[in-house]
Amino acid sequence: MAIDFCIANTSKEAARSEKYVSLTDDMQDSLKKKKIPHKAFMELILDLDPYGDKVYSPNEIRELIEMCSLIKSSIKEKKIILFSNELQEICNSALQQNKLIFAIGD
Repeated sequence: MAIDFCIANTSKEAARSEKYVSLTDDMQDSLKKKKIPHKAFMELILDLDPYGDKVYSPNEIRELIEMCSLIKSSIKEKKIILFSNELQEICNSALQQNKLIFAIGD
């Protein structure tokens, strides 16, 4: 199962989104095992309900951006770095577009 992150303002818009970033179970498990400074940030993506949805506020989106920077400076695993880069990119886009980030479980 994966959790998909996308830019939207409503759940209907999120369901139709064609651009998204996926966090797989493997990546989530790997992140849980890593020693990352300020691990409290990680709750934003590690404590998600795999069957539910979460809407991130603009403040949480800024925290996601910071979290991605921490991940990239702490972890050398390619797929996690790629995920962090892509998540950071859509978070920046959401802030520029004045939209939110939705995390959608299966």
